[in-house]
Amino acid sequence: MWKPILLSILYFSFPFFLRAQCITAPPLPDCNGSESGVVDNESLNFGMSKWYYGPPTTFNSLTLNGGTLVVCGDLTVDKFYMDSGIIYVRPGARFVIGSGIGAGVILKGNSFIYNFGTLEIQRNLSLDNGYASASKPNLLINATRTSVFTMANQYLVINNPFSWFVNKGSAHCWGIITDAMSSPGSVCLGNGSTTRMSVLINKVANAYAAPHGNACVYVNQYSQFYGPLTAYPVLHVCLGSGHTSDTGCIPFGCGPNNWGMAQVFTSCSGCAALGVLSTQFIDFSVDKNPHGTVNLSWKMNSTMPGGTFRILRSADGRRFIAIDSITASSQGQINFNSIDNDPIPGENYYMINYRDQSGAGSLNSQTMRVAIESLSIYPSPFKNKFFIQHGQADKPEKIIVTDITGRNIAAKTIHKNGITEVLLSAAIQPGIYVIHIQTSKNIIAKTIMKN
Repeated sequence: MWKPILLSILYFSFPFFLRAQCITAPPLPDCNGSESGVVDNESLNFGMSKWYYGPPTTFNSLTLNGGTLVVCGDLTVDKFYMDSGIIYVRPGARFVIGSGIGAGVILKGNSFIYNFGTLEIQRNLSLDNGYASASKPNLLINATRTSVFTMANQYLVINNPFSWFVNKGSAHCWGIITDAMSSPGSVCLGNGSTTRMSVLINKVANAYAAPHGNACVYVNQYSQFYGPLTAYPVLHVCLGSGHTSDTGCIPFGCGPNNWGMAQVFTSCSGCAALGVLSTQFIDFSVDKNPHGTVNLSWKMNSTMPGGTFRILRSADGRRFIAIDSITASSQGQINFNSIDNDPIPGENYYMINYRDQSGAGSLNSQTMRVAIESLSIYPSPFKNKFFIQHGQADKPEKIIVTDITGRNIAAKTIHKNGITEVLLSAAIQPGIYVIHIQTSKNIIAKTIMKN
């Protein structure tokens, strides 16, 4: 039963923002009715595991001092204390932390809440500084697309670098505060997730991450920023018509509307209005052409209305720029393609952004990656000439063609803008040849075949 804690401790030894995915909840314990049942006013100490699988019930109090609680039914605890431990809320189950204590719930490290069903907290929740550490993290995971987490009139506060909130389903808080001592990616959002709040306060750069795909954050009333919210353009921000951003704190270091790379929609009624379902993209593929360009092809649902596609490219998979756009003139068109004629030497990440004709609906494809060599040689096999495509910084200063024994082969070179044409005598026999290319940076050897 304690393996999940051990795995979590080992996992948290790496900085969160270096991981490519949101943290995943461990496997759920079984709930077959024969396990030891939890009782009212009980304290679950280290090594103890208890289950609740009865009808809707309200306990007066319950304390976790390192133990494990598995909720399989509908349980409300009026006075709940959690020094450390694990809570599992199984699919279809409901766990409510009541308001019977005036102070908020404070997770003090080694505290893990995995919600696969419905979790409701009627007090402020603090993933608190002074207790958590690299070996004793705090973790709250809303684990699946159908999971529901609600703190409708309360604040969720993250104020240390060893605490994380992961939402892969639906979450509703009065406000989320990522304090200056929280870490980048301390709020990690899954594909298709929705996170709703009235107040958003962000005091650390890139606190929100969306590594799995499209996610939506809805802010109804007020926001405050001391750093950009996110480096992920797949994060969609929906701002209510009455939303304002704090400018009174600018002399103290804040800035207005610093949503980072997020796509922001104003006067927005809610995440449902954005239609950010990645399933609208049936297929998206990226292929490197022999002559160094990149072909992008994607397919949409036939029910998509007309709109505009922006082709986005990035060198790091996080910060994207638009390199092309295509207009889908009418409903029913499903196949699209674009060519990047000037990809970046090295890693290229591509994503397609779609907006409908009204501009109110937006969604992104998944991200695709392709590596482009700084020099490319084509075609292979060739007849009597081949081409070397290169950037200005990698322009060949000298080209030598040899056979596989090292014997030099006569060749004529013609330099054009970004391309060098190499002609060989038609008398040269078919076979494998080696191209030695000297640039201002290095010497490169590549093989090529002649028909």
